Amino acid sequence: MKKKYIVMFSVLILSVVIYICIPKTKEEVENKTKPNVNTNGFLTLMLEQDDGSYQKTTSNTWPGDGYAFNNELSGCERGGELVYDRETNIVKLISGGSDKCYVYFDKYNVAKITNVTNTKTTNSVTLTVTTEAGENPIEKYYFSKDDGQSYVESTSNTYTFNNLNYGTTYKFKVYAKDTLGYETNEETVQVTTNAYVNPTVNSITVTDTTNDTISISVSASGGTNRVSTYYYSINNGAYTSSTSNTKTFTGLSKGTTYTIKVYVTDTNGVSSSEKTTSAQTESLTYICTTGTNLATCIKNQYTSQGTNGLYYHTSSLANGAGDNSYRYAGANPNNYVCFGSTASTCPSGNLYRIIGVFGSEVKLIKSTSYGSYEWSSNYDNTWSTSDIKNTLNTTYYNTLSSTWQNKIATHTWKVGGMVNNNYYTAKQYYNVEVGSSSSSTTDSMKIGLMYVSDYGFAASNSYWTTALYNYESATSSNWLYLGKLEWTISRNSSSSDRAFIVLSGDVYYVIVSRSDAVRPSFYLTSSTTYVSGSGTSSDPIRIN
Repeated sequence: MKKKYIVMFSVLILSVVIYICIPKTKEEVENKTKPNVNTNGFLTLMLEQDDGSYQKTTSNTWPGDGYAFNNELSGCERGGELVYDRETNIVKLISGGSDKCYVYFDKYNVAKITNVTNTKTTNSVTLTVTTEAGENPIEKYYFSKDDGQSYVESTSNTYTFNNLNYGTTYKFKVYAKDTLGYETNEETVQVTTNAYVNPTVNSITVTDTTNDTISISVSASGGTNRVSTYYYSINNGAYTSSTSNTKTFTGLSKGTTYTIKVYVTDTNGVSSSEKTTSAQTESLTYICTTGTNLATCIKNQYTSQGTNGLYYHTSSLANGAGDNSYRYAGANPNNYVCFGSTASTCPSGNLYRIIGVFGSEVKLIKSTSYGSYEWSSNYDNTWSTSDIKNTLNTTYYNTLSSTWQNKIATHTWKVGGMVNNNYYTAKQYYNVEVGSSSSSTTDSMKIGLMYVSDYGFAASNSYWTTALYNYESATSSNWLYLGKLEWTISRNSSSSDRAFIVLSGDVYYVIVSRSDAVRPSFYLTSSTTYVSGSGTSSDPIRIN
C-alpha cells in the first residue's frame, strides 16, 4: 500500500479539528519541560478503509497492528508538530500554542522489530536486529547510542559502535524503515561495556645470583590486552623498560640485599600494579690463597649441591654424570679464568670459563667463539683426521706463547662418538660419549671441543631430565650456551659424515662440512695453581 497524498482542503473535510493547550514560553519548549501531548482520548482518528478512503473512528485508543502513521497527510494548521512515538506507537503533539491538528493512519502491515541482541567489549557494542516481515522489505536501519538524540543509518541489520568508554552504560535505540518509508516500532537496549582488565605481574623468580649480578624471571599475564613491556627497578632506582620477561642487574655489590620492583604495561599502555621482591648477591670469596692448587681451590668452593654453582657428580647425584667430577651449572656462575694474558684488565679474547674439575685437572673452554670452521671438509667424521682437530691443535695452539702452551695438559680424549638418539638426556649422552657405554676410541691431544654432555650438565639441574633436542627452554639457565650454532667434539657413529651441534639451544646432528662456531676446550696441567680473582668476568681467576 502506497502512502496517500491529498491537498489540505480534503483534510479539513475528513478530519476532526482539536485545540490543545501546551506551554506558552519558548524556554519551556527548549528545556523540554513542556508536555508531549498524547492525543489518545482527545482526537478522533482517521483510519484508511479498504477502498482507500479515510473515516473517523470512535475508538479512544490508537490503532494497533495493521495500521501505519501517515506522516505526509497528518499535520497541524498553525505549525504544531505531530510526532510519531515509535516506542509507544502513539502520536504526540508539540506546539507553541493552541492548534488544529489532523491525524491519519493508513491500513498497512508494517514490519516489526522483534528482538535486538548485543555483543560487547570494553570499547564497542554490536547490535543485531531481528525483524518480522511486513508488506514491504526493510530498506534501512537506524541506530542511536545516545537515547535517540542522534542516529546513524545503515542498510545492514547489524551495527557496531566503536570508541566507547569502558565500564559505561549506554542507552541504544533502534528502528527501521521499509522501502516505502514506513517506520517500524523502536526498541531500546541498555548495555554496559566491559570493564577494562589491567595486566598483572604474577610472580618474580630469582633465577641466579653472583657476586655482582642478580638475574630474575617475571611471570605476567595480560588482561583486556596482552603484555607489551616490562619495567624493572632495583633499590628504588629509575625504571628501565624491556620487551623481555628476564632481566640481569649487573655491577652490584657482593653480599648485599637488593629490592627489586617490576610492573608491566599492555599494548594499550595500561599499567599493572607494582610487584616487589628482594634478592642477595653472593658473598663468595675463594677459599684459596696464592699458590693453592687450582683444582683443589675449585673443589673447596663446593659445600653442598649447587653451592656457588658447583655440583659434585657422585653416583648418588640424581641424573648426574656419576664420575666424581665437579661441574659448574646455572645461568652465570663465577667460573671465569684469564688465560693467555697477564694484563691488569683481562682482554675479552683471553676470557675462558671452567667447565669443571676432572680428577686433578681443570677443564676450560673459551668464553667466546674462536671463529667458524668446518668440522671436516672431506665429509668424514673421524676425529683424528678432521679439519677441526688440526685447526685447534696447530692454528689456534700456535697463537699462544710457549708459557701458556705449557699450561695445557696433553689429555686422552674419547672420540668414538655415539649413535643418534635425539631423546638422550645429559647423562645418557655422557654414558655413550665418555662413560661406561662409550667406545674405546681415543685421541691424545691438547685442544678439543666440549662434549654434548658438557653442554647438557651446564644447565640448571632441573633440566637434566630433559632431552637435549628440546633444550632451548634451558638456554637462560645454561652458562655454556653461546647463542650461535656451535660444534661439539661428539660425532655420530652411525653416520660417517655427521657430528653434533648446538642449534638455538637444542642439540642436533648435522653434516660435518658446515662452517659453524668453535670454542677451544682443554685441560690445565694438574700443577696449575691459583693466584687471585673471584671468578667474575671483571675479576677472573689468575693462574700461575
